[in-house]
Amino acid sequence: MFRSILLKEYTKLKAFWLAGLALNLCVAGYVLVALRKLFALDHAEVVWYRVIHLGQTFYDPFMYLPVITGLFMAVAQFLPEMKNHRFRISLHLPLAPHLIVLGHVLVGLGAVVLILAADLLALAAMTSLYFPAEVVAVTLATALPWLLAGLTAYLGAALVLLEPGWRLRVFNLAVSLGLTGLFLHQGAPGAYQRILPLLFILVLAFTPSVLLPAYRFRYRKD
Repeated sequence: MFRSILLKEYTKLKAFWLAGLALNLCVAGYVLVALRKLFALDHAEVVWYRVIHLGQTFYDPFMYLPVITGLFMAVAQFLPEMKNHRFRISLHLPLAPHLIVLGHVLVGLGAVVLILAADLLALAAMTSLYFPAEVVAVTLATALPWLLAGLTAYLGAALVLLEPGWRLRVFNLAVSLGLTGLFLHQGAPGAYQRILPLLFILVLAFTPSVLLPAYRFRYRKD
């Protein structure tokens, strides 16, 4: 039964995943073109000085892309399920409600992680073409919290969509916005580098919250 849920969600999300991946690759291509333009307009030492010493980020388009990706995948996955209480039917399968939701979340979260991993690899590859390893490390340390924001955006959107009560839905939205905003709020490049393990822990701690609305949605009478 659990494998059937995984297969159903995989089939449902495959086209949306390809669309999300295409969008992210297009943005990666745009960043690469913009990076090449920087070196075409100025001497390499000037670009290096601005990036290394002044903290200029040439990869700003990546900042909100993971959040958009996470929201897109969550809405594509859960909004159709919530129409006319279709999700309640799934929760009456002979399987624990949290396992049913877990199946959905594993597939959706896995889809988001694969796209964001492609973003990270693309960013690392294009940065290594023009800059030394130290700049690559700082670039990835700057971008990783943005990618984590994409995960919290997916989890937060799923939590809001799954929650049947409006009061808790508003509360969940506020918590999700605050947590996602935290990952996006860093000053200088690499500012979150030392607390990256803590940020990963925050995402892991936030993940089980998506399972809780399943019971309230299943036994809700209105």
